[in-house]
Amino acid sequence: MESIGRLLIMGKNCAAMNMAIDEAILTAQNEKPNPTLRFYDWTTPAFSFGYFQDIAAEVDIEACHAEGIELVKRMTGGGTVVHGWDLTYTLILPRQVGEMGISETYQLLGISLVKAFEKLNIPAECYTNKADSTQSSENICLTNPAENDVMCNGKKLAGVSVRRNRNGILFQGYISLDMPPAPILKRVSKHLKIQEMLREKSAAINMDGRFTTRNSLIQAICETFEVEITFNSGKLSETEKAQAEALANTKYATKAWNFH
Repeated sequence: MESIGRLLIMGKNCAAMNMAIDEAILTAQNEKPNPTLRFYDWTTPAFSFGYFQDIAAEVDIEACHAEGIELVKRMTGGGTVVHGWDLTYTLILPRQVGEMGISETYQLLGISLVKAFEKLNIPAECYTNKADSTQSSENICLTNPAENDVMCNGKKLAGVSVRRNRNGILFQGYISLDMPPAPILKRVSKHLKIQEMLREKSAAINMDGRFTTRNSLIQAICETFEVEITFNSGKLSETEKAQAEALANTKYATKAWNFH
């Protein structure tokens, strides 16, 4: 039997607030379980980093600040993601007896996105790492596919990272909708070799003659999203809003969280 969840189609927020909203929803799962699928956008260009990454070792922080690129560390693992030209989504699930495993959920996410892309005539398939030469040792999500990420003509279009704790399970995903401009890609790494790799291996839906709007992509995903949950339109609770505001100010916007 399918459970009922909440669909949140939200607007733009700063990087700190976007991460804070996700954590607030995750925390709320402990007392009021409410599976949530959230789509959202970014006020300014931003790079999000996996929990175990050292931001200062990978980017020129001062240059990013000078050029208006926000830097934020995620709760989830994985590598660097460029935001502002992507469609970003989060799936938050409560902990429960008999819950799906992370690998199984990853697989369902990948399959659902492939079906959404196919509805929009975008060639796509789930990545498998069998004898594949596209894997890179660099920690850049844009070019480094993991099992069940979504690929198009051998290049990565969508990825997801995860965090599980006693409150619930958080999947943070992105879909490359448009190609970031060259000056932004240059700032993803201060290493010339990685900059060159990004120019060669980055991909997006809206290239090679394709064009899809953000709203069309969201609609297609909602129509194909199959994780044994029916998502109905909803909104953040007042408790979630208040906690997100607090987390944005005391955690995700601080040097202590992002750079140490």
